[in-house]
Amino acid sequence: MLEVDKKEAHLLQKAIRQWESESLITPEQAGRLKETWRIREGDWQVVTLYIFIAAISCALMAFGSLVLDEKWIEVLRLKFSLTDGIISTLFAALTIFLCFHGYRRQHKHPEYSLNRELFWLLPVLSVGVSVVYLGKTLLYLNGNYGVFWLLATATYGVLGILLSSRLLWTATLICLIPAYVKLTYYLSAGDYFLGMNLPCRTILLALLMTGLHQLFRNNRLYKQVRDITWTGSWLLLLLSGWMISIFGNAASWEQWQQVRQVQLLWWVAAFTVLCVLVLIWGIKKHDAMIRDMAVLFLLLDLYTRYFEYLWDRTHKGVFFTILALSFWWIGKLLEKRMRKARSQG
Repeated sequence: MLEVDKKEAHLLQKAIRQWESESLITPEQAGRLKETWRIREGDWQVVTLYIFIAAISCALMAFGSLVLDEKWIEVLRLKFSLTDGIISTLFAALTIFLCFHGYRRQHKHPEYSLNRELFWLLPVLSVGVSVVYLGKTLLYLNGNYGVFWLLATATYGVLGILLSSRLLWTATLICLIPAYVKLTYYLSAGDYFLGMNLPCRTILLALLMTGLHQLFRNNRLYKQVRDITWTGSWLLLLLSGWMISIFGNAASWEQWQQVRQVQLLWWVAAFTVLCVLVLIWGIKKHDAMIRDMAVLFLLLDLYTRYFEYLWDRTHKGVFFTILALSFWWIGKLLEKRMRKARSQG
């Protein structure tokens, strides 16, 4: 018998009532269908999730205390005369062992498990330590930290794809951003890279991520993690656009303070148009993630503009009344479109 939670049971009951009212099934069939599931007594999945969140939080704090503090590594270094290169090699070997062990567990129990997925946190941490000590060995190539961020990104990416690990692939995308930023700063030797400040550069990275996603979206190995790239690229694109609407192409705090707000209106208009286009595209493609993200950044855009231009000039009650009415109108329009789409379907 199928076990479901209360929310899933309510959905199944609603579907059976609808089918019965439309004479798609008989009352006897409806009764037999209702006997094929039972409500789960306790939502242990939620409890398990909270327990694993606590475990991963403790693991991160332990990692910070033991590794980032470096005291115990320094004790081992002095006792066994270890160099930075040897420490890097030892953690690389530990990564290989952990990945091999995780791979065996994955093939022994192929079904998805939160416990199995969180196991990949250990290789994430060990790779980080190995790359840090490799950088110390090479003196970070005279300050070119981006190379080592890129090395960590490539390592996480290869492991994430080969091991079908969403956690490792998330670490890949998180490392990719500082790798890109550090490399562009190093190559430009200044605040601008090809005439672009940091937010403008990250928009290019978001577009590149989206393009690579489209290129590999049907790849068998990539399918396991493609939704993470899709979500991350759109989030980075809209977040970068929002930052550009505030700072324009100014590369420093001093430079930005000298820019008049009216000079940033073109950036503001461009970001607003971007959010509207993303919203329309998300609705057209029935992509709830993109649609909701566009609405969120439209809200953020409006609140940002209010604090920039209208905070000292308008009555707060009037502003929020206009804002409430505008969103009520947008919600009513979207609701009307959804009803029309359902009636046509």
